[in-house]
Amino acid sequence: MLERIREGSQSYTAKAILVLIILTFALAGVGGYITSDTEDAVAKVNGEEIPRSDYDRAYENERSRLQEQFGDMFSAITSDPDYMRNLRSGVLEQLIEQELLVQYAEDNGMRVSPEQVKAAIRDISQFRTAGQFDNDVYLMALRNAGYSPEAFAKVMQQDMTRNQLLRGLSATAFVLEPEAIAFMRLQSQSRSGGFLVASNESFEEQVEIAEQDIENFYQQNQDMFRTQEKLSVAYVELSLAAVESEVEISDEEVRQYYDERQQQYSTEEERRVSHILIEFETDNAKKKAEEALAELKQGADFSEVAQTYSDDTFSAEQGGDLGWIEAGMMDEDFDASVFELENVGDLSDVVETSFGYHIIKLTDLREGSVTPFNEVKDEVRQQLLTEKAEDRYFEKQQKLAEISFEQPDTLEPAAEEIGSTVRRSDLFTRDRAPTPLSDDVVLNNLFSEQLIKEKLNSDIIETSDDRSLVVRVTEHQPVRVKELDEVREKIVSELRVEKAQQLALEQANEWMQAWKAGEEVSDEIVWVDSIQRNNGEHPRTIVRELFSMSPSASDESVFNTVALPNGDAAVVALTEVSPGSTDDSQLDELKSQMRNRQAQVMLQAFINNLKADADIKRLSTP
Repeated sequence: MLERIREGSQSYTAKAILVLIILTFALAGVGGYITSDTEDAVAKVNGEEIPRSDYDRAYENERSRLQEQFGDMFSAITSDPDYMRNLRSGVLEQLIEQELLVQYAEDNGMRVSPEQVKAAIRDISQFRTAGQFDNDVYLMALRNAGYSPEAFAKVMQQDMTRNQLLRGLSATAFVLEPEAIAFMRLQSQSRSGGFLVASNESFEEQVEIAEQDIENFYQQNQDMFRTQEKLSVAYVELSLAAVESEVEISDEEVRQYYDERQQQYSTEEERRVSHILIEFETDNAKKKAEEALAELKQGADFSEVAQTYSDDTFSAEQGGDLGWIEAGMMDEDFDASVFELENVGDLSDVVETSFGYHIIKLTDLREGSVTPFNEVKDEVRQQLLTEKAEDRYFEKQQKLAEISFEQPDTLEPAAEEIGSTVRRSDLFTRDRAPTPLSDDVVLNNLFSEQLIKEKLNSDIIETSDDRSLVVRVTEHQPVRVKELDEVREKIVSELRVEKAQQLALEQANEWMQAWKAGEEVSDEIVWVDSIQRNNGEHPRTIVRELFSMSPSASDESVFNTVALPNGDAAVVALTEVSPGSTDDSQLDELKSQMRNRQAQVMLQAFINNLKADADIKRLSTP
């Protein structure tokens, strides 16, 4: 969340929208000119509804981002119901926070004009060709993303308004130069001193372990002695790769496949059109459309009429040009009118669509073409092979599912039907599963309460690498706490180290008192001279302790004892602190980093306050 806020507060709106466009390109668009009249809401924020369509789009964007980030691991992640529930909840909360920011910005007089929105859209690099705004690319991108131009402009306007607020808030964060200098000096500070280690091994022989000590340790540390859950399973595996290797295809089949599907190897007819749009909201909209059409029929230039009349300002600036389209890309009525035009230069009558009244002109035409068989026969063969393999794979998958369901306590009949064998595993833990079962999707099913309890065949489990499995748990060893006799030696070893460390700490304290008094302590003291925080030559715990100690105001040595992770103990002496230096070349960068951290904390606190004061109703569980 903080990362998103920081990015939003430091970059221009177009960058945020770029992310939206890039993500939504991967999704199946709902059609640029097709919208739903009614939809439910997922939340109300101070009376303003968040439509489910906004939630669905944001959720799919987040899924796409995760899929790109995790690759093959994505299916395993999404098979975890708790993770996906948190993901859906997080998306909803993000939308609520965005709505709160927009409301606050608008309530406090922040506005973005249509001209600013238009300029921001034109600045988006994904809408440019050869450095120039390309209306064809723009409209295609919006259609792929499921936006109409009007809907996208609204999203832009809201995002730009929100970013006004975020930039304003982040700009109030500041760091004084003395703060940055003090921090830089602290970070580069060096310290001198020494340390003396009392080894754990030196005290182990002095340790006495009572039976009651063992019993107490056992009772107080039950989690240390819990076993991991184990399973052994029987399973049948079906893979697409194995099925594909069995498929044989003749040359005659390849040619027949090509002949029957020539449309797959041909380009569709494309038409380039321009239009004039008069929106319903315009006064006397239909009459204006008819006036424009009359001017065109009298010989007026289409480009000039479009600039005068059209409410589609982007295309109007291009002379009404909408670029190349294929059948089915536009609103149904618009599409029908386009493909009724016979010759380049032909005009339609006034066409009514869900967006208003259009006048359409055919400006160019590309005939469809068919690629010769010899040029695509290898591609056709592979496509036919894939199709046949997938069909056969699906048939076997269905047989595997049906028979394993009908005979739920055995896998042999199902395996025999699909020409496979039943495999069996030894006992294994979740993190030591056999390779065919190591996919997280499979493991989530295997270690589910239902399969373990019933010990019956699972449903078909599909993995990300095109495999299908049916599994059955044959043996289950639940998590248990080992008996005391099983772990007695381990407990004795742990107690010996623990008690020896206490003796080592006592020794370290004695050394510390002697060292403070100026007495001779040991010739094994390790002296350190002007080391810094990132020193790797000496034990990390000792270096950290040396830099955590407060120096004496009288420049006298300061002492402390510390327990080391390996069971040893040490006395640490701080004798000198050398102030760090400043590097003017890095000062500006450090100030920027400190300011960014302050801005993140401040912005998150601001959002938390908005949520605390808002009337938020979550209307449905995503």
